[in-house]
Amino acid sequence: MNYGLILAGGVGQRMRRTGMPKQFLEVFGKPIIIYTLQKFEYCEDVDEVVIACHASWKEYMESMIKRYGLKKIKAVISGGKDRQDSVLNGLKYIQSHGAAPDDVVVIHDGVRPLIQENILSENVRVAHKYGNAMTVRPVIESVVITDNDEASFTDFKKRDDTYSLTAPQSFQLQVLMQAYEDIKGKDTPMPLLDSALVFTYLGNNIHIIKENNNNIKVTTPEDYYILKAMLELEENRYVFGI
Repeated sequence: MNYGLILAGGVGQRMRRTGMPKQFLEVFGKPIIIYTLQKFEYCEDVDEVVIACHASWKEYMESMIKRYGLKKIKAVISGGKDRQDSVLNGLKYIQSHGAAPDDVVVIHDGVRPLIQENILSENVRVAHKYGNAMTVRPVIESVVITDNDEASFTDFKKRDDTYSLTAPQSFQLQVLMQAYEDIKGKDTPMPLLDSALVFTYLGNNIHIIKENNNNIKVTTPEDYYILKAMLELEENRYVFGI
């Protein structure tokens, strides 16, 4: 079995004036998270989907699932106090409801609706083969790494070898559950904000999947309008065959 685990627990600090979490904001009359869920719904390599949602918005999320007729949603569960807690809650739910240790869990942000189905399928394939997968996007700008207000030549990195992390991140269930168990109580030099950081901090290597589309995470008001333009472009490509 292959599971989607959609993280939809954020309350949108940078969009607070709307009064609604960003994943539920509508673009062309449809909530952002529905665009995301429909990508999983239509992907033949995803069998079931679990959504980790802010507790106060669970009922609303469930009503949206019914409204749009999404059949793969197995459950809407309460998210945790942060991303890692939400992931762990989702993994525990999946594990306790009949999943096998080598089943694959595809972890994705509810506010990344431009994910392509072929990238979801490739995550599933690679995670089944190697136990892990991480989606990245090649950077288009030059990158410099420095811990002060100066940089030397060696601080610049080759763009060909530099990627930004996007989503999803995918693991065999037991592989990631074991990583979260092993990380308990460890002091880390920086916050481990996602599953790939947890997994690699423990000394593991993770396989990367390269994508080229603009799989943005809607975080700011500017992102909302970029998403709107990208969705319009997707529609025009479909209508006009471009």
